[in-house]
Amino acid sequence: MNTDDRAAGPGRRAATSTSRRPTPTAVLGMLVPLLTVGALVLVQPDTVPDLTRDPASTSLTRTTIVCPSAVPDAETVAVANADPEVAGQLELDDDGEVLDIGAGEVPDTDSDAPLVIRGADDLAPGLLAGRTGPAAATACVSPQPEAWFTSVGAGAEHRSVLELVNPDGGPAVADITVMGPDGLLDVPALRGVTVRGHRTERLDLADVVPSRDDLSLHVQVTRGRLASSVLDTVEDLGTDEVAREWLASQAEPASTSYLLGLGAGKGDRVLAVANPSDDEVRVEIRLVAARSEFAPAGIEELTVAPGATATVDLSKVLASKAARDALGVRIDATGQVTSTIRTLVDGDVTHAVAGLQLTDRSAAVVPTGTKRIVLAGITRVGEATVVMRTSSGKLLEPEVVDLDVGAAARIRLPAKATYVEVQLARTTAVGNIELGSRGLAVLPLEPLVLSGQIADVRPALQ
Repeated sequence: MNTDDRAAGPGRRAATSTSRRPTPTAVLGMLVPLLTVGALVLVQPDTVPDLTRDPASTSLTRTTIVCPSAVPDAETVAVANADPEVAGQLELDDDGEVLDIGAGEVPDTDSDAPLVIRGADDLAPGLLAGRTGPAAATACVSPQPEAWFTSVGAGAEHRSVLELVNPDGGPAVADITVMGPDGLLDVPALRGVTVRGHRTERLDLADVVPSRDDLSLHVQVTRGRLASSVLDTVEDLGTDEVAREWLASQAEPASTSYLLGLGAGKGDRVLAVANPSDDEVRVEIRLVAARSEFAPAGIEELTVAPGATATVDLSKVLASKAARDALGVRIDATGQVTSTIRTLVDGDVTHAVAGLQLTDRSAAVVPTGTKRIVLAGITRVGEATVVMRTSSGKLLEPEVVDLDVGAAARIRLPAKATYVEVQLARTTAVGNIELGSRGLAVLPLEPLVLSGQIADVRPALQ
């Protein structure tokens, strides 16, 4: 008997070593998870499609533009179309009155009240208008969802009135934000301002939000359509002299802006900068001359608090010998801001508002008399062709000007021109038009609206 048999003891059998094979169920239990993990690794998830689409361009078959209420001696409204071949009738207001416009002509009409002008079919693309007088002028505007007005007044000497015109039958609503010297102001009366159909609402800021400081406005239309404008009044309480001028809006805040059209003569020139952001912004100021842009001595960096409006007096700097040939001011900010230069010379007030960067065709309706185009912010070497027509539709000799980076151009226009169009080639630029021998008014050059936009709207994914 061997030792192992003895250890087993009587009636017991020694354990025998045997090999066991895994069952099919056990094999599947191990393989299925491994195969699942492998499949997940190999399967590439579907790429989520980009559902955003740019608006599609379409033919413009109807255009509405609105001219603000008149000031004394500025009742005339002139209308033009960019296409010198089209002719027809324009609808005025909603009372059935029409204005005939011949091919290439710039007809005018008189109106003290806000004037709504509607062009249909061929007259819709390129329709524009302006209200002018001996010492005041403004471009008529299309209803916009938002507008920015910098350097408005709400005091005894500097006072502004915001005018909201509803060109449609249904009510429209706007929220108006006010930026003061220390930040946003809480003005409940300017929230949810309702304008009934075909009506006008005027808000005198001196009554709504009285202040001695320069303020800025952001108008946001939350329902319907509204055309926004501001009439600015500066009064010399000692002499009872009153100067009135419309303050043009800025389309949107920008980090770099050109304010062109300083006029001539010694006077008061104040730069106002509004900061709609939640962060402090620093602003550098440079002068724009015909051959260069430079920072003159005596101008320090401007700091603007969040939601605030800050001002700096440029009167001495712009009256200095170094600024003798200055055509405008450039500002560079660390954030997005809006800006305006308000000028008071010989009892007349004008505004140079930051303009859009123009890319192709821009135009304006202007009165007869002395006027000049000022171009700056030129991005590449190119040229500008100025096309002009008289009120009777006569085409004047075009002016072609070479443009260079870092330079600016001032182009004198014929006195009889009433339609002015600037066509840019190989470059972009910012442009304004100075009216009068001493810069009695400044009009912005606006891009021509020749087509409409249709939003890409599709069912949302569930």
